[in-house]
Amino acid sequence: MLRALSLFSRKHGLMTAESSLLKMKLTPHVVMQQMPLHGWNWTSGGAACGLCLGIICPLMGSILTAIVWFTGPEWHGLPLQRGGMVLLFLTIPFLIFGGHCLDLMDKQDEEARKPPSN
Repeated sequence: MLRALSLFSRKHGLMTAESSLLKMKLTPHVVMQQMPLHGWNWTSGGAACGLCLGIICPLMGSILTAIVWFTGPEWHGLPLQRGGMVLLFLTIPFLIFGGHCLDLMDKQDEEARKPPSN
């Protein structure tokens, strides 16, 4: 694929080095390349769980709330209204936790890049 991009750029008069083409990656690939550098520790796991749950919770809470509108507050003895509201309220703490873990990972990267001071 890089060779095809290199040939395309030469054909249309664009001057670019092949090394610069290696740096142009799509975001999911960059994330997956960064994971072996950090490894799966509590910060990367917390970021992944916090952000994924921060996306899933409002979706599930909205679905449960919509079901409550049609069936009533309880369905076969399960308090759907309470469950939907809890999931909707948990969205913000999960997103805050995921963002905090991402900040910790960035701070670790910055400290690793600093040259050791004498």
